[in-house]
Amino acid sequence: MSPLTLVTGLVATASLMVPGVYAAEATDMGAAAFLWPPDRAWGAAIDTTAPCGSSAGIGNRTDFPLSNGVVALVLQTESYSMNLAISYDDDPTSNSDFTTIISGSRDPDVEPGHECYSVPNPPSNITSGANATLQLKYISDFDNDGNETYYACADISYVTLSSFTTSVPCFNVSEADTTSSTSSSSSSSSTTSSSSSGSGGSGLSGGAIAGIVVGSVVSAALVAAAAFFLGRYLQKKSQQEHAVAMNMMNPVQKTWSASTAGRQTQTQQA
Repeated sequence: MSPLTLVTGLVATASLMVPGVYAAEATDMGAAAFLWPPDRAWGAAIDTTAPCGSSAGIGNRTDFPLSNGVVALVLQTESYSMNLAISYDDDPTSNSDFTTIISGSRDPDVEPGHECYSVPNPPSNITSGANATLQLKYISDFDNDGNETYYACADISYVTLSSFTTSVPCFNVSEADTTSSTSSSSSSSSTTSSSSSGSGGSGLSGGAIAGIVVGSVVSAALVAAAAFFLGRYLQKKSQQEHAVAMNMMNPVQKTWSASTAGRQTQTQQA
């Protein structure tokens, strides 16, 4: 198989895998949520209640590195003033228990899609085994006619970076990135549909967001595989061409001794 055929096939496979994921709908999250670390169970009736927008208490905590930590967020409708805070209390119960680590002024308007934020390292007195809770606070008109403040929390337990083995899906992609190449007629149809539906049903579905995430990861993996096989092909081809060139530059020299010539003469006469 030629390198060009291999690359073309892998890219085509990636393009076919993404649309099938779009069919799912997100019914277990608000306008925004933690993709990683996973957040507490969401409830529509309580998602505007501070500090965590959930009736669920602290459950399983997710291992989180003491250094170079990141959080991955997923948004299914436009949100504003995305504020990320942290509490080092074992069970925070109010907004005053949290300290802002990423201000909402940094991202005043966030489109539907996937966002990744680097988290500052904790204070030196926070060591491996310490507990903490991350809080996401943002503004949206997700399920009503006016803007309200929404909350989500993710409970974590710190571990050393050397013992942290989780691969976090950390990249940024928005709905605008995935629709920039659509036709004007498709855009017009989408706008009409969005304006006629309620604000809670508008925006990018959870399934589409999952499709963006999975599609991006799959595409990256396939491109990496294509690059690997292409590199192997070119390396082997280069080695073959080098061997041919060396043979041309240094041909094998045939030498004849007197005794060898004598034996060949006797053989021919016989």
